[in-house]
Amino acid sequence: MVLDLFFSIIGILLLLVLIYLFVLAVAAMIPEEKQEFREPAMKFLVVIPAHNEAQTIGHSLACMRHLRYPKRLWDVTVIADNCTDNTAEIVRGFGVQCLERWAPEDMGKGSALSWGFKHLIPKVDHDAFVIIDADTIMDKDFLSSMNNRLLQGVKVIQAYSQVRHPDRSPLEGLAFLGFALNRNLRYLGRSKLGLQANLMGTGMCFAREIIETYGWPAHSKVEDLEFTMFLKMQAVRVVFAPEARVTVELHENVEDSRGQRLRWDMGKFQVRDRYLPMLFRRLWATRDLSYLDSIMELLLPPFSLFFLMVWVLFLLYLLLDFRGFNMVFYIWSSVLLALMIYTVLGLISARAGARVYGSLFYAPFFIVWRWWILLVEHLRRDRRDSW
Repeated sequence: MVLDLFFSIIGILLLLVLIYLFVLAVAAMIPEEKQEFREPAMKFLVVIPAHNEAQTIGHSLACMRHLRYPKRLWDVTVIADNCTDNTAEIVRGFGVQCLERWAPEDMGKGSALSWGFKHLIPKVDHDAFVIIDADTIMDKDFLSSMNNRLLQGVKVIQAYSQVRHPDRSPLEGLAFLGFALNRNLRYLGRSKLGLQANLMGTGMCFAREIIETYGWPAHSKVEDLEFTMFLKMQAVRVVFAPEARVTVELHENVEDSRGQRLRWDMGKFQVRDRYLPMLFRRLWATRDLSYLDSIMELLLPPFSLFFLMVWVLFLLYLLLDFRGFNMVFYIWSSVLLALMIYTVLGLISARAGARVYGSLFYAPFFIVWRWWILLVEHLRRDRRDSW
C-alpha cells in the first residue's frame, strides 16, 4: 500500500511536468506574425569573449563581412581573456578591436564580459550589444532581425541557435535534437506565452540601457542561465527571436565534449541553489505564476537526464510494485506515452536529416555517460568557474 501511494504520487507529479511541457509545445506551434521589416536604425557592438580561440575566431570574423546591415551601424570588439595563443594577433589582423585581459585567478566568460563592459560602456555610443561566442556564425540578416525587435521595444533578445554540423558525429546529432527540444518547444513556447525565454550563451542581444543599468552580473559556469534568472528578478523579459539565427560549433568526440557538458550540467546546480529561494519568495509575495515557470526551468534536468530518470522510476515500479492493470499502472502508462509523444514532437520540429536520426541509436550510451560524468563531478572538490 505504501509503495502504491509512493509510485502514484511520483507518477502524478511526472505527468503534471509533462502536461506543462506540452502546454509550452502547443504554444510554440502557434503561428507567429511575420516580423515587419524596419529600416536599419540601431547601432550594434558585437562583443566576442574568447579564450584561446585561434582555431575558430578567424572564420567567425570573416563571415561577418557578409552581414546585410550597414557597416557604419555595427562594430566588433573581442575580449581576449587570459589567452596564451595568438587569438589577439588574429583578431587585430582583421582590423578588429581586441581588449586583452590578464587575470588567471578569475578566468571565465562571465568575468571577461563583466570586465569588458566596464571598459566599453564609457567609451562607445552603440544602441545595443550582441554577444556571440568565438565559434558562432551569424545569419546574414541577424542584425536586421535584432534591429526590428529593438524598435518594437524589446530589451533582451535570444536568437535561434543551432548546431553547425549535426551530420558529422553522433554527439553533434544528439545535441542538434536536444537543442530542438529546448529551443523549438520550450523556449519558443515560453516566449509566445509572454514568459521568460532562456538566454543561450551566444546570439544574445541587449539594449544599451540593460548593460548600463546592470552591467554583467553573471559569473557562474552557466552565465547565460544565471543572467536569465537575474533579469527575471528585475522584471526584465527575455524574448526568443526565431527569425534571428546563428550556428555554433560543438565538439565531435566524447573527450572534448566532456568539459562542455559538465559546465552546462554543474552550472545549473549553482544557479538553482542561488535563485530558487528568491523565486519561491517572489512567487509567494506576488502570486505571479510566471515565477513558477522560472522555478520549473531550474528544477527540470536536461531532457536526456529527465528521460532516463522516468524510465528508471518506471522499471523500479515494475520490479517493486506492479500489481496488474490498476490505477497506478495507468498513471505510469500515461507518463511514458506523454514522454514519447513529446520526444517525437521535438524530433519533428528539428526537421533533421536521416543521418541525425541515426544518432538516436547512440542515445542510451549518451544518456548513461551524461549521468556518469555528472556523478563523478559531484564527488570532486574543485568547482572553480572557468572556460
